[in-house]
Amino acid sequence: MTEKVAVYARISEDVLGLEKGVERQLREARDLVEHRGWTITAEYADNDISALHGAHRPRYQALLDAAQRGEFTRVVAYQLSRLWRNRRERAEAIELLSRRRVSITLIKGNDIDLTTPMGRSFAAQMGEADTLESELKSERVASAALERAQAGLGSGHVLYGWRRVNEFGRGGKRLSFHDELDPEQAAIVRDIVERLLARESLTKIAADLNQRKIPPPRMAAGREPTRGRPEFWSSSSVRSIAMRWANCGKRVHHRGRDDEQLLPAAWPPIVTEAQQTELRTLLSDPARATSKSGARQHYLTFAPDIARCGKCKGRLRVVRKSGHPTYVCSPQGCTGRRKEWVDDLVKRVVLRRLAEPDARDLFRRDDSAAQHVRDEIREIEGKLLELADDHDADLITREQFLRSTARHRGRLSELEKQVEKSDPGLPVSMVADIVGPNAEECWDRLQPAQRRSLLAAMGFELELAYGTRGGPGFKPESVKIRFVRDGSAEV
Repeated sequence: MTEKVAVYARISEDVLGLEKGVERQLREARDLVEHRGWTITAEYADNDISALHGAHRPRYQALLDAAQRGEFTRVVAYQLSRLWRNRRERAEAIELLSRRRVSITLIKGNDIDLTTPMGRSFAAQMGEADTLESELKSERVASAALERAQAGLGSGHVLYGWRRVNEFGRGGKRLSFHDELDPEQAAIVRDIVERLLARESLTKIAADLNQRKIPPPRMAAGREPTRGRPEFWSSSSVRSIAMRWANCGKRVHHRGRDDEQLLPAAWPPIVTEAQQTELRTLLSDPARATSKSGARQHYLTFAPDIARCGKCKGRLRVVRKSGHPTYVCSPQGCTGRRKEWVDDLVKRVVLRRLAEPDARDLFRRDDSAAQHVRDEIREIEGKLLELADDHDADLITREQFLRSTARHRGRLSELEKQVEKSDPGLPVSMVADIVGPNAEECWDRLQPAQRRSLLAAMGFELELAYGTRGGPGFKPESVKIRFVRDGSAEV
């Protein structure tokens, strides 16, 4: 009776997604099984998944499940390291396989009988050597990554907006590299940032880039199309480009981790740090309302700081009444006015206010408080780095490190919330257009999100009087408007 065999293959990194590594392992396993006269019951392969840190391997888990069901008595793998790099996974699997009387055959190694104490000990010792090798490699990789980060160098392919210049030595060996601005791509990045700061929507910018036939980042870099990734600009790809700290010459190290660091980059910036900080605050605002298409449809809706019900102070929404779009309060519905009438009144009041000599004063901001918050954030980030260095040098205990870190991170969280709530203001170019002889033309050109930002910057507040539910005729006195920045009121 021939022995039933399961074949397992794995490769840690497959940058091009070609799966040639696992195919080669499977091919050699089939040859060995045929030579031994065994029968393959199933093949399992995990491509581009590391086994060192216990990442989920779906096919490996399927292998263990099949072993638990008794579907085979032997596993064939290229090397033991293809099965395990993680100590916990190795111990658990050896226990399971030995209990189900499953042994292992290595293409580049020996047969391991896990049903015996010596076989289990041999597998554990071999596996520990593999783990040590992986951990040492991981340390070298982490050290090299830190060195690149401290030098401000990028990792991986060059980012959209720059081009890579390699420096070669004798024999054509690359010695180093540096990234310089790509004039055409950098202009696109700068355009995206400035338009978003002017409150244009992500969707509109993406549509415009596609209409202008601007190649999206992957196509511009000459990389192969990837399944599931659109080969055109989308709102998400525009947002990804806009949110990068790289735009202002900053490099993120340990992204998403507790010890994430923002370091100076070696590449030249495209926009200023102030612009990038303002844009990230704007795009990260949880109150940023969007529709399914990604853009705000009505600038007075769902913004109680700008427009609300005069009775319940609820936010406004738009419904159709008697065939007409109508502003009503949510959720009570205790007031309402026809949308076109209210919008026309708002436009006339705003344009009249913008025509006054002191209109520019509405947009002047005192940045001293905001700058103080940003300075304190940088100071705390520096203290956290110093604490990490002191702990690594054994100058403070772990308890002191954790206590001080928790205190500083608590204060940092408070300051970051203050930054998120602060009014990012309006770009100078937008203010210059809206305050002047072309104010009406500029207002008509603005998108709903831009109008909302303009009203917020002016200190605009609107209340719909209670009891006016959209009856015949329009009474302007039923809509109360004022500008809280200067205390002026309009009825």
